[in-house]
Amino acid sequence: KPSWLRHEPEGDEVVIELDPGMAFGTGYHPTTSTCLEALEKHLSPGAKVLDLGTGSGILSIAAARLGAASVVALDIDPIAVSASRKNFKAGGLSQVRPGRGTLPHRLAPPAHFDLATANISAKTVREMAGRLRDALKPGGTLIASGIVQRQEDEVRSAVTEAGFHHTETICVDDWVTILFSRAP
Repeated sequence: KPSWLRHEPEGDEVVIELDPGMAFGTGYHPTTSTCLEALEKHLSPGAKVLDLGTGSGILSIAAARLGAASVVALDIDPIAVSASRKNFKAGGLSQVRPGRGTLPHRLAPPAHFDLATANISAKTVREMAGRLRDALKPGGTLIASGIVQRQEDEVRSAVTEAGFHHTETICVDDWVTILFSRAP
């Protein structure tokens, strides 16, 4: 939830409070909400997570709160890096390491991550598919979003050609989140 709204958790609900500032990611957009759903379903406790295009850091925060041992949160936008850094500090999330840049990156060694999120754009997901594969361990999960429905086939094709297997597609309105598994 944005820091300016009040919300009382119900049951075992995990509430993430953040101030997105000028960065993307409040949780209300279909791509963010479906990425959060996919994280909740596919993240194993103790996992090492990469959040490429972290924006406000919402997916990194969710991964940490869901039990990730470590999270690397990368973004090319200095405003996003600053906003996410503040949100990680406010949440007391020492297991999240923010960085400015993209893959390859010194914080993202090859075959290091169990799960990666890339809620960016169809074009960037296609362009980064090989680098995302290299960052993931064999069998690792990629959650790709920021993709409008008419772009789904071209993204699936590019990511599959880079060495992934398509495992699931989540559609909300005209947006899709596509899950892949890195081939061994």
